[in-house]
Amino acid sequence: MTRRVVSLLLVVATLAACSAADSDDDGDPAELPRSAAVTRLPGRVVDTLGVASFNVYRHLPRDEAMADALRLIGDRQVDVIGWQETRADYFPAVRRRLARQGWDTWQLWEPNGPFWLAVSWRRDQFELVDGSWTEVHGGAGKQQTDLPFPPRGYVVVTLRHRGSGRLLTVVDTHLNQGIETGDGFQDTANADRAKEHLRELADVWDAVPGDIVVGTGDFNFDFYDDYRARPDGGVWDTQHEHAASSYEILGLDGVEPTRGSRWIDYVWIADRTLRLRAKDPGSGQYVGHRSLDGYHSDHRPLVARIRWYER
Repeated sequence: MTRRVVSLLLVVATLAACSAADSDDDGDPAELPRSAAVTRLPGRVVDTLGVASFNVYRHLPRDEAMADALRLIGDRQVDVIGWQETRADYFPAVRRRLARQGWDTWQLWEPNGPFWLAVSWRRDQFELVDGSWTEVHGGAGKQQTDLPFPPRGYVVVTLRHRGSGRLLTVVDTHLNQGIETGDGFQDTANADRAKEHLRELADVWDAVPGDIVVGTGDFNFDFYDDYRARPDGGVWDTQHEHAASSYEILGLDGVEPTRGSRWIDYVWIADRTLRLRAKDPGSGQYVGHRSLDGYHSDHRPLVARIRWYER
């Protein structure tokens, strides 16, 4: 069965799940457990946001990286971006160019800081409240792994919505590469550290401030593989009941995978701020998502549109 057929089946299963939206049962792994409730729900809408996750690929030539960044911010459907692999010689120039285009960026640039991650936003829509970095695990060199990795963790950036005064918090992260087998984790230091990373990240969604809490990141574990196999310590196993990805809510139809076969770039909404039904206490509802093509990076940006309700 091709992944395209699988994608269509997942969407069908999503729509069928609407009739069981009030059930607490996680369902069969062959079906998506949540409904794709995209029609407008009761309540005042504060804004409809475009949240993008993009791994810029730090080995790109400067002109190609700059072109990618300008292409992404030129998309009027994008308001907030979580970047990965920003430890690159070209990224300070990208930040300066974004600033001239009306975008602000939080990135902690210091010798041992998380300059692998950054969050940008449209200045006319948001202002910075706070930003922080938490390291989950240290790095490893060639003596420990065939695929060396830097210290990994996550950034938390809280923004104030200028129109309403409400708070949007963005959690951006990047897991180690070379961690999955398709059905589970590889037996490597990379995978062991990634499982530690996922365990800690699960608690972050419940703890960070914000009227709406969203997430971005390169998880280096394919959504379909993880959802089908649900390995112990995997993305679904750890994040379920803490945060929901756009894939989980909307399925995979219309979202082209990175590198032709891997849905590894994620957008999230924390469960406590997620809204699927009229009675839900959350404020954020997925409206749609799409991957973008025409980029030089080896990743496709993933953009989720999120309706933000006043609750």
